[in-house]
This record gives sequence, C-alpha cells and structure tokens, in this order.
Amino acid sequence: MARIGFGIIGCGNIGPVHAEAISQVPRARLVAVSDVVEQNAQRLAQKYSACPYADYRKLLERDDVDAVCLCVPSGMRADIGTECARAGKHILAEKPIEISTARSDRLIEAASKAKVKLGCVFQSRFAEGSLLIRKAIEQGRFGRLILGDAYIKWYRSQEYYRSGVWRGTRKFDGGGALINQGIHQIDLLLWFMGPAKWVRAETRLRAHEGLEVEDLACAQIEFVNGALGVIEASTAIWPGHPARVEVHGAEGSAVLQDGELCFWQFRKQRKADHRIRASFKTESDLGSGASDPLSHLKSEGHRRQIADFVKAIQEDRAPFVDGLEGRRSVQLIEAIYTSALKGKTVRL
Repeated sequence: MARIGFGIIGCGNIGPVHAEAISQVPRARLVAVSDVVEQNAQRLAQKYSACPYADYRKLLERDDVDAVCLCVPSGMRADIGTECARAGKHILAEKPIEISTARSDRLIEAASKAKVKLGCVFQSRFAEGSLLIRKAIEQGRFGRLILGDAYIKWYRSQEYYRSGVWRGTRKFDGGGALINQGIHQIDLLLWFMGPAKWVRAETRLRAHEGLEVEDLACAQIEFVNGALGVIEASTAIWPGHPARVEVHGAEGSAVLQDGELCFWQFRKQRKADHRIRASFKTESDLGSGASDPLSHLKSEGHRRQIADFVKAIQEDRAPFVDGLEGRRSVQLIEAIYTSALKGKTVRL
C-alpha cells in the first residue's frame, strides 16, 4: 500500500513534533513544509529531506501531498484548512480545531463538502491510561458517574506570551489558559464524562500584563448524565504542577496525572487491576507542560495519532478523533467564556 504524503503548514514549536512523528510512521512520509518565516521551513525541510515553501499554496499544488498537518495559530485554521479541503487534501489540525464553534463548523463543513478526512490533535486520548479509563467507563466499572474534574495549574512567563505576536490575543489564540493549555484535559473530561448540560464560570487576568485573555479560570459543570465537575486552569501558578483529570463514580475512581494513571481503584477488583497499579509511572511518555511549554512536546502521542490518521485515509473511515470530536471542547470552552463574561449560568 502506497505511503501517505504529508505536508506541514506552520513550522514553529509544534510543526517539528509533527515532522518527527511522521518520520516514525511506516506508511507516512513528509513531502513538504511551509512557513512564513522561510528559515523555519528550510531548517525543518533539510532535517527530513522535504521541500520548503514560504507560501503554503505552493505546497497545496503538489500532487504527492495527500494530507496536511495544520500547525498555524488557532484562529487561522478555518481559513487555511478550507483551502486545504478545496485542494483535496486531508487535514489533521492541531488543537484547538478553531477558536469558536462557528469557525469550527466552517472547517468541518468544508472538509465534508470536499470529502476529505478531518482530524483534530488530541494525542492524550491515545495514552494507555486514557484508553483504560474510557474502556472501564464503557464496561460500567465506575457505576453511576458522580464527579469529573480537570486541573491545569501551569506557569507561563511573560516572555512566553511575548515570543509570538499572536499569543494571548483573542483573534488568533481565542482565549488563554482554557483554550490553549487546558484543552487537552477538557477534551479528556468530556470523553470520559459525556457532554455538559450547563456551566457557571469566572475568569481573570491575574499575573500577566498586556494580554487580551485569561490566565486563570474556574468553572463548575453539570454533565448531561447528572454528574458534576470542576475545571480549574491557569498559566499564572508558579512553578506549575502536573495536569490532572479525575473520574469518580459510585463503584470506583481513577486519576490521570500528565496522561499517566496514578490512581485506579474499584469496589469490584479484577486481576488486571493489580497489574495496572504496578505499572504506574512517575514520568509521562507524553511529557509535562507544567512550567516549560516545550518540555511536553514529545512526539509519541502525535505518532500514535498520525498512525491512526493514515489508517483512516487508507481504510476510508473516520479518524479516531475527527472534526466533530474536536468541536466538543471548543463548544464547552466557548460556553465557559460566555458565562464568565455575562456572569450567569450558560446551558449547552
């Protein structure tokens, strides 16, 4: 079976992670890369024997580019992604898929109309601990779900926000600690607990200067199944702590810390539970972004997701995390921002 040719649009921090991941997938190959900063494109292209472009439209003209990794700032993904779809290229968009549900829908519609695959990068879903929790929920091992929480108490310096003119802006970032840093854990929370019914939230800018977005957010949630939950997200907490997702039910509880299980207990124990607890790690294969935005940029999670995306193209099926799945977390975060702005409960 022929290998899938990839192009990468956007060669900043996350673009090289995609390139490394593609190089580790046997059925994929990196063909071309593009960035408005020509040196970034040239550097990445040289490392992986790809062709560099300053104009991404030249990349889209290539017949040997079957799929595009969209690594541009969040608020540019619908515009550029629509062009990719019209060019007949499958699209794997970095998180968030876009900065609003309306713009997410625009990209989803463009991919559907062009009959190309659309995926959103949520590599945390591919971690073993995440898959184990999801399977246990499907098996009913937690019993009635009671409480689901996400905690992202990270630190980002003022210099981090100054490192890119788009960082901390509503137009290109869409928001702050929630939609940029916390979205992976929010995605997992929704994947585990199901859709949200309503949210009540507060956001603040507490420790940074010159940002249009929040560096602190707290939200209370009721899920459709009746469970409650809390989301706490910040980039103002020094020195930063591991991100956590907790799932609690009437019959058991599980906790993920930086993508790795650190708690796993059920009223009705199974032999496999002892093996799972014995395998707990102190360091995540997917990395931690508690204080360093580059420290968590390991390629293993992306490799797993790109391998699935390649199989989705070759088998003509939906990716494990498709565009609609990518939209779910954006919808919830948008509701949180609306609640904080208007000072009232928002129903989804």
